[in-house]
Amino acid sequence: MNCQNSSVMALWMSVSLLSGCAGASAGIASQTEFVADRVSPSVDDGPVMRTAHAILAGKQGEENSDAAALRAAAQILQAIGARPDGEQDEDLSKRWGERAQALDPSTRPPVYRGRALGPSYRKGKVSAKSGVSTDQIFLAGKKASVALVPVSSKPLSIKIVDPQGKDICRQNVSSKPVNCEWLPLFTERYRINIHTSATQPVAYYLISN
Repeated sequence: MNCQNSSVMALWMSVSLLSGCAGASAGIASQTEFVADRVSPSVDDGPVMRTAHAILAGKQGEENSDAAALRAAAQILQAIGARPDGEQDEDLSKRWGERAQALDPSTRPPVYRGRALGPSYRKGKVSAKSGVSTDQIFLAGKKASVALVPVSSKPLSIKIVDPQGKDICRQNVSSKPVNCEWLPLFTERYRINIHTSATQPVAYYLISN
């Protein structure tokens, strides 16, 4: 494991411990199985899935007004180099760092030094019993990785299709992030389809390398 992976995993352990304490002290039904069913990343997870788990932890810290958990999640995103996909998406590391400091002025925000190029993330919403699609180009010979992060326990599914219409990956999501990984033989545009069977709109985060 390299130094960056070590520091990210150490920060993640802080998030997991803080989130667990916050959930235990809250002791309310609002956490439900959605929080209880979350899992921590393993040392083998790549930057896309580590970003996915950090976003889940940050959302939980936001819901619980947990300054320490927010700061830790912000630091993980910063260490990985995760960034919003375009100007329309909010920088979660910055937002959670500022929120943490507002909740607890003694909590120091992350230091922004100009991030290395890491995974990009975007927030989206799919209408009730409907789907959305987006196209993305992936490079030949470089492992492609896409993760779908639920913002609630409502059902979601992701399907990735190659230019010839062949399914590359198909997964269902409930409370845990899932990811699709493959090795493109050619530099091509792939279609990412997200669908829900829920009777209400469902929000999500989509992360890719």
